[in-house]
Amino acid sequence: ELAGDAGRGDREADLHAALQAAVAGADPTEVVALSDALSDPGDLPYSPQARERFTLLARELRALRGYTGESLLDLVRRIVDACGIDVELDSSVSPAARARRDNLDLFVKAVAEFQSLDGAVTLPALLAYLTAEDELGNGLDVATPSEADSVKLLTVHRAKGLEWDAVFVAGVCRERFPSTQGRSRWPRGHAVLPTPLRGDAADLPSLGGWANTDVTTLNEESRAHDAVEELRLGYVAFTRARHTLWVSSHVWRPSRQKPVGPSDFQQVVREALQSWGERPDAWLDPPADEPNPLLDGRRAVPWPVDEQTAEALRRIEAAELVREAAATLDDDTQPADLDLVETSLVAEWDAELDRLLAEAAADGADVVDVPLPASLSATALARLRDDRDSFARDLARPMPRPPSPSARFGTRFHAWVEARFGQQELMDPDELPGRGDAGIDDEDDLQELVRLFEKGEFAERVPEAVEPPFALVLAGQVVRGRIDAVYRDGSDGYLLVDWKTNRHATADPLQLAIYRVAWAELTGTPLERVRAAFYYVRTQTLVEPSGLDDRTGLEALMRGETALPG
Repeated sequence: ELAGDAGRGDREADLHAALQAAVAGADPTEVVALSDALSDPGDLPYSPQARERFTLLARELRALRGYTGESLLDLVRRIVDACGIDVELDSSVSPAARARRDNLDLFVKAVAEFQSLDGAVTLPALLAYLTAEDELGNGLDVATPSEADSVKLLTVHRAKGLEWDAVFVAGVCRERFPSTQGRSRWPRGHAVLPTPLRGDAADLPSLGGWANTDVTTLNEESRAHDAVEELRLGYVAFTRARHTLWVSSHVWRPSRQKPVGPSDFQQVVREALQSWGERPDAWLDPPADEPNPLLDGRRAVPWPVDEQTAEALRRIEAAELVREAAATLDDDTQPADLDLVETSLVAEWDAELDRLLAEAAADGADVVDVPLPASLSATALARLRDDRDSFARDLARPMPRPPSPSARFGTRFHAWVEARFGQQELMDPDELPGRGDAGIDDEDDLQELVRLFEKGEFAERVPEAVEPPFALVLAGQVVRGRIDAVYRDGSDGYLLVDWKTNRHATADPLQLAIYRVAWAELTGTPLERVRAAFYYVRTQTLVEPSGLDDRTGLEALMRGETALPG
């Protein structure tokens, strides 16, 4: 429905409660999983076809579980292949099949983006992300409705900016549309971003103080604000139709004892019709004291469905063609008389043999392919540029590095600069990893650098940002880092500065090239308006290398097509 599936949460809660009740008091180690139930369905009167399908599904789940160590994207693609979803969509003759395929592609894309931006994530992390997006967010992107002659089912949010000749707005009931369900609010909702930190804080109710009366006022203003938001949503829903608009509601809902009936929005529609001399096609006021007839019993529906759709007929025809082709094979190539379960088992053996042969070939190869980690630092990217073979050897067999006192003091200097400009530290500087800023010998040398910095041109210049993080995707590889300081350069430009504490001006300009592209894309600033420079604290010298590469040059470096000057 355009108003959203507000009743789904009740059904999910009921199912969750039923599952919890089924295993209440049982030893957690003895709770039966779905795979266990499929492997041993018990003595219930299942048909032979059902038991065969149980076995096939159990084998499929067991095989997929063996790939959970792969990357998330590979695992999702393997699940799609195993389930045959892509084949099912390709064989569909429905006009909506293309949009469904687009939705599947968008889901795979969302998994790829989640993996690339968050680094080495796990399957539980992806499941938690999808659950949170489903419960707290607006859901993943879906394909734009096609122009095919079919019914489009969208939420009101997804319908923004679209129009159709006829629109049905269903479920315009009390407590549902407009929704009266209270939203989680700050400061009571611990998962909600505090209002002062939001970009739209000026348009939201704010907490005027910490007294009880202030909190009460905030709650009242928030409810009024929510009502306005629902009114805006109603405007969107009722203005999507070019010619004809139907608005409907219902009285009974399976999850409620009491009736609901039309909401204020539908009452407005009724009043508008009456002012035009028209009447609703049907109108039913909620009864006062009647039980919910939907709770009396459930309607029986035959399963599996006897009717065969066009897609099912198409698959049956394809299966017959395969059987006919198999019957014409020579005796030497004729497969053994295996049933469906045995055929699946043989396919698993073949796949396992292929993997073992591939591993054996890789072990005997002269060259070993070493995959890049999920994310690289600017320093790691420079090492990749300078000596790919050495970098690959370090990845294949990483060795611990000796502690560096100079790097430790370099970290403390950066922490001092952050504290000077009001950047709050999350941990003690001694606990931070070294930044590789060698050249600080001891505590006295560190204090000398502090003194020199306070005499330099950046001592009193207030930065726009200190230590802003970034994640830049170059040719499919994530490069992460932090920029030491960002300053305004004129009215519409920026100057990125990286502090250097070493005694010689030998810093690699690749670092600045990465910072420059990352900040330009992060802020939407044209690249030519972003400058980048090293500030050598000992000599109080600002060095701005020329000819820094743009995104094209950096991606060429990632692919090994060129090399930036070191």
